[in-house]
Formats: sequence, C-alpha cells, structure tokens
Amino acid sequence: MPKGLKLFAAEIDDMEVLSAACEGMISSPGEMSFLKSPRAFTIMGSRFKWEDAPKRPSEGEPWFRIRSGIYFGDILAVKTAGISQKKPTEALELLSISTQVGEDAEAEMRLNFAGGGTIRLMAECINVTLTDTGDAWTTELKPAHENEIKPDREI
Repeated sequence: MPKGLKLFAAEIDDMEVLSAACEGMISSPGEMSFLKSPRAFTIMGSRFKWEDAPKRPSEGEPWFRIRSGIYFGDILAVKTAGISQKKPTEALELLSISTQVGEDAEAEMRLNFAGGGTIRLMAECINVTLTDTGDAWTTELKPAHENEIKPDREI
C-alpha cells in the first residue's frame, strides 16, 4: 500500500508542487474551516495520489486516493464565491491552488474548484502544510478536466 505525503510550502515554487499534488481532491464545505484566533484555514478531502499513478495503467496497476488535510497558516481573511456553507455535504473537486505574493511577502492563495467555486485566502505569508492520513485505497477513476480554471476571475 502506498505511503502518504507530508509537504510544507513557504514559497511560490513550493505551492506549485503542493497544488499539483492536490489536483482532483474531493472535499465539501463541511470539511473546511476558518479559525480567526489562530488565523488558520483547513480543508480535508480525498486526494488522488498522483505520485503513485502510472502514466498508462496496465492490468493490475491501480490508482489510489488517500485522506488528506491542508493547513493554511497566518490567514488574515477568507472570501468565497460559488460555495455555500448551507450545503455542507456538497461534493467539491479542487482543480488547483493559485498563489500570488505581494511586495511585503503577503500572499493571496486561491483554491479553484470545478464548476467555478473559489476560496480566496489572504495571508501574511505562505505557510501551508499538506498531510496525508490513514491508508490509501484503490479507485477506478482518475481526475480529468475539459475546461481549465480562469485564474483572473474576480471574487
């Protein structure tokens, strides 16, 4: 059984790696939280294990998913578009995490979901950790998307 990842991001290049690892992660509004006092945003979900995915699976080479948590620290504000807390079990598929850094190292990270939903995190700096938990399981479906996200979309 494939082991899990633990990734830490403190720079934009790190975020690109973390974003690639999270492509196709399935989550829901009920698995996300923003805590103002510790200034933290967390999201849990079922992550596709790209690092273990064969390019062209032959018979007997499975794909895997694993439960993962992403912790975003030093968060100053959170804004959402197209995601409702009134539907806590609605399935959301994470397409990417786009990141921009300002002059004083403050960062804006956007969690872009299939269907156009977006969560924008304004942070003091990039302080993100991805941690896989538990055992991976096999899946017959590999994430694929016809339309890519539009990173310039306003929230």
